[in-house]
Amino acid sequence: MIARRWVRVLSLTLACPAALAQSRPATRVDWPTFLSRQDLVWDRLPTGWGESAFIGNGRLGATIDVHDGALGWTINRTDVVHDQSRYPIGRVVLKTAGTVQGGSARLVLWDAEASGTVTTDRGEVRWRSFTASRPSVIVIVLEGTGGESGVALDWAPAEARPPRKVYRKDPFAPEDLHPAAVVSRTRSEITSVQTFLNGGAHAESIRRSAGVFYVSIAPGNTGPEALADARTATAEAVRQGVARLEAAHRRWWHAYYPESFLTFPDARLEAYYWIQIYKLGSAMRPDGPILDLNGPWFNATPWPGIWWNLNIQLTYSPLFRANRLDLAESLFRNLDRHRQALIDNVPERLRADAAAIGRSSGPDLVRPVDLATAQSDAAHEMGDLPWTLYYYWLDYRYQMDDRMLRERVYPLLKRAIGNYLAYVERGEDGRWHLPPTESPELATVPDANYDLALLTWGLETLIASAEYLRLDEPLLDRWRDVLANLTSFPTDSSGLMVGRGRPWKESHRHYSHLLAIYPLHLITPDRPEQRALIEASLRTWERDRALSRGYSFTGGASMHALLGQGDTALTRLNLYLDAPRYMEPNTFYAEAGPVIETPLSAATSIQDLFLQDWGGTLRVFPAMPAAWTEAAFDRLRADGAFLVSAVRHDGRTAWVRIESLAGQPCRLVVADWDTAVVRAHAGAAPRLTKRTSGDFVIDLRKGASVVLAPDATTPLPDVTPVLRSPAAANQWPALKVRE
Repeated sequence: MIARRWVRVLSLTLACPAALAQSRPATRVDWPTFLSRQDLVWDRLPTGWGESAFIGNGRLGATIDVHDGALGWTINRTDVVHDQSRYPIGRVVLKTAGTVQGGSARLVLWDAEASGTVTTDRGEVRWRSFTASRPSVIVIVLEGTGGESGVALDWAPAEARPPRKVYRKDPFAPEDLHPAAVVSRTRSEITSVQTFLNGGAHAESIRRSAGVFYVSIAPGNTGPEALADARTATAEAVRQGVARLEAAHRRWWHAYYPESFLTFPDARLEAYYWIQIYKLGSAMRPDGPILDLNGPWFNATPWPGIWWNLNIQLTYSPLFRANRLDLAESLFRNLDRHRQALIDNVPERLRADAAAIGRSSGPDLVRPVDLATAQSDAAHEMGDLPWTLYYYWLDYRYQMDDRMLRERVYPLLKRAIGNYLAYVERGEDGRWHLPPTESPELATVPDANYDLALLTWGLETLIASAEYLRLDEPLLDRWRDVLANLTSFPTDSSGLMVGRGRPWKESHRHYSHLLAIYPLHLITPDRPEQRALIEASLRTWERDRALSRGYSFTGGASMHALLGQGDTALTRLNLYLDAPRYMEPNTFYAEAGPVIETPLSAATSIQDLFLQDWGGTLRVFPAMPAAWTEAAFDRLRADGAFLVSAVRHDGRTAWVRIESLAGQPCRLVVADWDTAVVRAHAGAAPRLTKRTSGDFVIDLRKGASVVLAPDATTPLPDVTPVLRSPAAANQWPALKVRE
């Protein structure tokens, strides 16, 4: 439980031999070479969103592919929103003298740059493109040869219609019929202004300087305001020039990747992981907007906003262990900024103590929730803000910034749980119960396990936080009473039920009823009876895989990893990658429309094979597939603000390095060790205590680090990429053969 994370484990100290030789394994990664084997390489021009090359800077981005016989950049910007909805913006099109006959492309992850060639019946065009941040522009460099020496770009604005209505083929209301974009062309610049009825606009500027084009999008309250901002961005880009923009762009990316490292023998899955890390850096920045279901790579969709009942949580889940906490600020800073909207989402009678958000919203976070008047299933969703705040809590736990807890996380979590407390009811059994609430996508039932899990986690976290911060909290007694007397999770012989009186009926893609298992870890496999409950619940949920979708497989992989079942987890991940209906060749994913969270959640599932930290314990290589006899990771971040590195060699854990950033209690489990010795340390000498076989407590001061190994003499291998044949490189995009 959460409270255990705050308690230092007391034990006897085992002295390390004074003559023990110090050895410090190094991290030796040639990053350009390593990432080059993960690059996406097209031996033909990509066609369509699902095959496209994609670039972005956390706000502005493009998918690059062929439509109607022409290569183009479909551009968008995540914070261009009207009436709580994203909109298509338009396409920058390559103008060639001849007819396109073929070409190739490559997305270089290390430089975050796409490049390629287009061959026509008149000559060839070489192109490369990246998205700079300051100013925020897409840079396109063109070089034509032969009859293509006059190559240029043109602009095709999109029709501004509500995407959800377009997808559903609903009739448009008069306020949906926005005017066409106004496009102007000169020799050096193309501009486009799209105004919306009832206010708001966006504008584009495509400015040429020699063979370089700079493309910007700017939102605004009016067309002239948006156009001025768009033109300012491209003018500044011309002033700086491509070399300066490129240098700044590469500096950011070359610092970004080494924040953590992970390698293993499965070439396809390893590349998939690193493409998701690239995707996160392209779609998020600390000062950027919340990453919705599309991000900067908009495509036709019935979901043109932010969804709060799984999508946002899975989208942000890989950041924490990947040691990229700064990117998570794009979510949490916006939660802080719009706290009043979250308060106003609850009825006025509750606003002194509660906050909430409904199933979906725009970036203003406006989506009211009132259980007393709810009619639809969506209106009964109570847990979406608490589930989101679980990741805000992780953000705190992974850095242990007490000011962040006191001023940001705790006050908002107190309100989110306050919304539950406004509705709990004392039953005839003397227990606290929840009225009917919605377990997302499953059912509206009393004592829904989804909400009981989030309420339990929230109360534990608030109580532990108030005690840790030594707050004079007037609600502490009530929290303790509700937690101590809250009804148990409804279960039957098949495992966790959806809620009271509602057994699990058939397989479904969503695992909202299993949140107590994953990701909240309220039910854990270290207790035999709880392990049996997890296993039964998984068997029931996974019974009919035909009803699963992508995130069903990634969620299942993480739950099997929790059980230590690495081979089963790997099978789930491969079932996900092999899903022909939804998996796109370039690692995008779509069901009815783009859903960016599913590929990103696969990265989280991969991390769960290497490092877990539930229950206040670091578990190293807890679920390695049997075939992965060689693997390594460096600087993965864990609960308690630890940076953890380890190498697996010949099927065994060779060593583990732990750096403490906050001096928190440190417990380590390495299942294939019996004993451990200190092979090296920095800072204050650590005290190592063996609890049981493979289970250790380390007294590690703030700023100190330690290298542990199972013996004192075996040479410790460096952290290096797993070797593989060059033929196994560049597994993506997984292009289908054209007939």
